Amino acid sequence: MKQLSPLLLLLLLLPAFSFAQTNYKPGLVVTTAGDTLHGLIDYREWDQNPKVISFRASANSGATQEFDPSTSRYFEITGMEVYQSYEGPVSMGRVDKDNLSYKKADTTAIIGRIFLDKRQDGPKAALYSYKDGIKERFFLLEKGENKPQELLYRRYFKATNSAEVVTQRFYVGQLLNVARHKAILTEKLQREIESAAYKEQDLLRVIGKLNGLSVDEVETARKSKIATNFFAGIAFSRGTIAIYGQDHFADADENTASYMPRVAFGLDTYLNENVQKLVLRLEGSLTNANHRVRKTQQTGGGGYDELIYKVVQQTASLSPQIIYNLYNKESLKFYLGAGLALNYSHYSQNNYQRQHFYGTQAGTVYEKEAYKVLLPVWSSYTVRAGVVLNRKYEISAMYLAPGTITRYTSSEVATGSTNVGVNYLFRD
Repeated sequence: MKQLSPLLLLLLLLPAFSFAQTNYKPGLVVTTAGDTLHGLIDYREWDQNPKVISFRASANSGATQEFDPSTSRYFEITGMEVYQSYEGPVSMGRVDKDNLSYKKADTTAIIGRIFLDKRQDGPKAALYSYKDGIKERFFLLEKGENKPQELLYRRYFKATNSAEVVTQRFYVGQLLNVARHKAILTEKLQREIESAAYKEQDLLRVIGKLNGLSVDEVETARKSKIATNFFAGIAFSRGTIAIYGQDHFADADENTASYMPRVAFGLDTYLNENVQKLVLRLEGSLTNANHRVRKTQQTGGGGYDELIYKVVQQTASLSPQIIYNLYNKESLKFYLGAGLALNYSHYSQNNYQRQHFYGTQAGTVYEKEAYKVLLPVWSSYTVRAGVVLNRKYEISAMYLAPGTITRYTSSEVATGSTNVGVNYLFRD
């Protein structure tokens, strides 16, 4: 795979763009002094709970205030997310299998000051989540209590040389106690609590039962940040073929580009639909390319041979990509992206032709089909840039780097393309 440096450079630059961009949304902050401040909050794609937030009183205000759990009781991105500050025990024991303790559970805890993400609220209880570099934890606030309590979940290896994992599901007992306190524990509810995994979807369902919500109401109230949308489009593709090494056509006299349409389709997944800065794209495409390479060789007596190599290639591609919106407004977005391309090609022509010329006289044409052994499956990488207009129309340019389609030791054939096109994004 050639010319990898542009891809690496783009991937290295994406985090820098992430830190440089702001995304202020309407919200409010309640300070520890009890003051409620209305304004704008820099809403990031928080994979982990934020430690600090930036606040502005208005869009025209240049002054920025920062709040953390020690200076803010609560903050809200209007209609999107709600966070509440918490000070108390936070478990630190890992639960991923690669980092479990042996013989006994890791009960390490710290007294932390953190922001909890409110996932569900109701008349009986509220569920919060907290995720850092160690793990995701869930907290439960029983109405009438002053402070949320962490729902405890621990895992460890049974013995030093054992692969058997012991799981301690203390959260089940905690949830059963809340149901008893509220006098709503039934046999059916007990079975649901006991079967619930330590996952957001299961816990939301159980807390919904405690709050008297139906399954549909729980799903409606669930604040999933992940969203997926489909797209389809067409592009103008400029295909190229390159031949390297010990080959007649390595220094060809003529190698014309192929211009063909390219059909694209796929889906975009937003890790946070409310922010929409980072997009995971899975793109499929179909295209055709018609390559012609010509070389002349001088022969004795003033004659020459004309060598022509023709390749007609139909290619289906599947390309996972990462896209980052550098400029990110509702009506206009500008992005850069990069990804891999897995390609399957069918070669309807793979022909070699040689003809001798002497003066104005043309000799017999020698032809050979299946001239080279061309790989049906090959890989490459993509780099792209584009704009999205009014959330529906995407105009982009994509570079498919040359990928090798042969396995010869002394020579190499590679194909790639540059594509300019329009996609329609199927979004509400």
